[in-house]
Amino acid sequence: MAQSTTDSSTQTHDGNQASRKKAVNLQAITVTGSNIRSVDVENAQPVVTISSEDIQKQGFATVGQLLQNVSSMSPPDLSRSAPGDLGPNQGGAFIDLRGLGAMRTLVLVDGQRIGAAHGGYTNINVIPTAIVDHIDVLATGASAVYGSDAIAGVINIITKKNFNGVQLDTYNGQYMPHSDGRQTQSSVTFGKSTDRFGIVFSVSYQNQSPVWANNRPFSAYPYTAQHPYYGLSQYGTQPQIRNAPSSFAGGGRLVLNPGGDPMNPADYHAFVHPTYGPDGDIVNPGDQTYNNNADRRTMVLTADRTKNLYLDTHYKITDNITFKFNYGYNADYEYAKSGAPLFYSGMGGHSAFPSLLSRYSYYNPVYGVKDLSIAQRITEDSYRSYNNPKNYRYSFGVDGVFSLGEHQFNWDVYMYDSKISGVNVRTGYFNLVNVANALGPSFLQNGSVVCGTPGNVIAGCVPINPLAPLTPQMLNYIAIDSVEHYGSNERAWVADFGGDLFALPGGDLTFSTGVQHRDESGYDSPDPFAYTGSSTDGGVAPNSGAYNLNEAYAEINAPLLKDLPGAQSVSIDVATRYSHYSNFGSTTNSSFKLTWKPIDDLLVRASYGTGFRAPTVNDLYQGRYPAGTFTDPCDAVYGPSAYGQSPIVAQRCLTGYGGLPGVPANFRQTDNTGVPINAPSGSGYMPSTNWTGGNPKLRPETSYNGDIGLVYSPSWLPGFDATVDWWSYNIRNLITGISNDQLIADCYQYSIQSACGQFQRDPATGQIINLLNLETNAGWMKERGYDFSVNYRFPETRIGKFKLGMNGTYLTSFNMLPTVGSNIVYMAGNTQNFYSAWRLRGNVTLNWSWHDFGASWTARYFSPYKSNCAFDPSLGVTAFPCTLPNYYAPGVGVMPQTQVPSVTFNDVQVYWNAPWNATISLGANDIFNRVSPNVYGGYASGDTPFDFNSSYDLGRFVYMRYQQRF
Repeated sequence: MAQSTTDSSTQTHDGNQASRKKAVNLQAITVTGSNIRSVDVENAQPVVTISSEDIQKQGFATVGQLLQNVSSMSPPDLSRSAPGDLGPNQGGAFIDLRGLGAMRTLVLVDGQRIGAAHGGYTNINVIPTAIVDHIDVLATGASAVYGSDAIAGVINIITKKNFNGVQLDTYNGQYMPHSDGRQTQSSVTFGKSTDRFGIVFSVSYQNQSPVWANNRPFSAYPYTAQHPYYGLSQYGTQPQIRNAPSSFAGGGRLVLNPGGDPMNPADYHAFVHPTYGPDGDIVNPGDQTYNNNADRRTMVLTADRTKNLYLDTHYKITDNITFKFNYGYNADYEYAKSGAPLFYSGMGGHSAFPSLLSRYSYYNPVYGVKDLSIAQRITEDSYRSYNNPKNYRYSFGVDGVFSLGEHQFNWDVYMYDSKISGVNVRTGYFNLVNVANALGPSFLQNGSVVCGTPGNVIAGCVPINPLAPLTPQMLNYIAIDSVEHYGSNERAWVADFGGDLFALPGGDLTFSTGVQHRDESGYDSPDPFAYTGSSTDGGVAPNSGAYNLNEAYAEINAPLLKDLPGAQSVSIDVATRYSHYSNFGSTTNSSFKLTWKPIDDLLVRASYGTGFRAPTVNDLYQGRYPAGTFTDPCDAVYGPSAYGQSPIVAQRCLTGYGGLPGVPANFRQTDNTGVPINAPSGSGYMPSTNWTGGNPKLRPETSYNGDIGLVYSPSWLPGFDATVDWWSYNIRNLITGISNDQLIADCYQYSIQSACGQFQRDPATGQIINLLNLETNAGWMKERGYDFSVNYRFPETRIGKFKLGMNGTYLTSFNMLPTVGSNIVYMAGNTQNFYSAWRLRGNVTLNWSWHDFGASWTARYFSPYKSNCAFDPSLGVTAFPCTLPNYYAPGVGVMPQTQVPSVTFNDVQVYWNAPWNATISLGANDIFNRVSPNVYGGYASGDTPFDFNSSYDLGRFVYMRYQQRF
């Protein structure tokens, strides 16, 4: 990707490049990473700037696609390659700097927050590319400057300001030779700018068609097209009886023959299990079938339509005071499809609705003998999700400048308001109340089958024959949509003041101060019918909440020395920010930055800062839902091994601990039917009393980060510059969800008294009840690595101008402790963090221009990484790669891994500046149609259920871009 590390002194107030010779005449600007306005500030922190020219040279239609190819990015927490991602964030584009999580990357527009969903995720595609002037990527912590969420870094999107004329942009592209995944984009932007007034207005429309799973070898089958029979579902479109009596076709598990009569036992056969070869691969699937086999009813890239409207205007009230107004509207129409639902006995997990075919159902082939357990894949329906978020954002304010003697000062006062609201509608679910009626007793009345019994007909009920294809009437009666409403609101009032105070040996001491008040609120209302357990969709309680905060900050920049031997310039920058939140209290964070030029050609820079991430509305107030299973440490059979055979735990079980009573030595954990569990992780004695969800008592995550770097621009080689920066993160008190077993271990094994108060024991039975496993602060992450870049602008030749650029990120370590007592996870170069942490990721770009023609070639490199083997080598399944069967994971032991090979994608573009003031660009991303390496059985290489990495390309993408200027 064409990128450059740009000094603030080479940018005008609207972000355009300017020559160094003219830098002293520029207006003061604010650079990303500082609140101080200046015309001559060396960057103490590495800021990668992507210009509008760079954006035009790339074949990406959206800001999210563009940023995902910056070398410091990791696979996003949520992606369009995961059609099963549901809820408010489905289909969005989220930026994850350093792999620390998208909620730890702050996204700004012109230095102001966009506004995140109530779960902390910011959909960056709400910003249309047509209004982007340049993008600054600050890949280091900046909470002292920007407050919460800037732990990993900051994405600052700078929009066009002084724009004159009209510009039309169109973009069309699709994957070739697959002819799918088409992307179209159209926008019109016009503006007018004078000495006193300026306006920019833009409207855009974008449509991204889906890519279907059956059109790619890595997603056409559960374990890729190389193993088409492995991982298939036991349930397909042919109906099954899972508990037939011996008197009917021999009994047991039966499958109806294609076209067979469900009432005739001769038309059934016993379920045929798959046949395995000597290498463990399946050579004959038997009755297993692909569970989405109906044109492969799953998307590997979901569909999305976006409408954007943008307005920015300013007016000079006086020569020194300017009024500003900005408005943005974004409407998304996101569509995902992820297979066909399974209709089966026991669906929904609700004991009140067993979904058995009644022995007295008209459609029961053993009428009056037995309730039947049935299963059938319903291809007449499918799991679909329609997510329609809308984002409204406006801001207005005034800013100005004034002088006191020889000192210049600036100020601004503004407010912004950002609202997100949406509805997520999901299909493919069943109304369990109606299912119970439809599978219950039924009989023939006046030539029609009706629900109920003679004299007690259930009005409106449509009886179901689950052993035959469902009619539209049957499906309409039992199908139900799940509807979720959600929204969030962020509103802030801000005032800033700054300027220069007095002269120092290296220049003027400058400062900036400011205050801010911000209100945050959000809500999520899942489907109420699903929450009651009456639907096959999982139920979560509704939630809503709000908090507010007040902040004050101060920053100074002190140029200490200048033009001295060994110190051509030395300056320091110190910033501190005090934040008071209504929900958890106060936090203060500071940063310290140093720039030193021992010689004109070399800049040494360093920084250190602390940071924080406040809990989101969803973290605090997420609705309660069942906590799931656990293993009681006091269970006489499974408890000791689950808790390390600890004698301390055994003693505490006998005598009691942390306010919990003791239990007998032969104590057994029972399930909700009162039967002792027969395996670890039982359902619990009273699962309806065990819950998880948000936690209003959460504290913020805390962090500290550091950077040391060099920038070398040799005077003896004009056009050349190189940078290298070492960086480090340390994040504590992670806001996370822990397992029920971990919560119980925190009490019995790790002596955390507060954990003991989160569950009780029934006084009569000793069973664990009222377990409340909420979000908590636990664990830490540490990450270190290097960023580097080399750029060279060759001397102009007869055949044109050439520019070579290279940039990359090398990861030296990435370690995580999920919670107390767990093993440290070493994630650098592997997928133990459930997505890829490449050791090395980089881009090399060669640009050429000659008169009105130009071209660029970009190579995007991803280094090898380790992934868990699909199968443990001890199982003897050799059909799937396991190249490192004896790999030793520190702190864990032998953990078989396989090496996923490196991959390089090549992009090319050519363009022509036409004489009618237009630019025509043709290009191809992944021009060699490089296939993504398979990552078998992981689901651990990006947010996707398929055996590939969601950061990799889906194949060759060919596009044309046309821009017309008037």
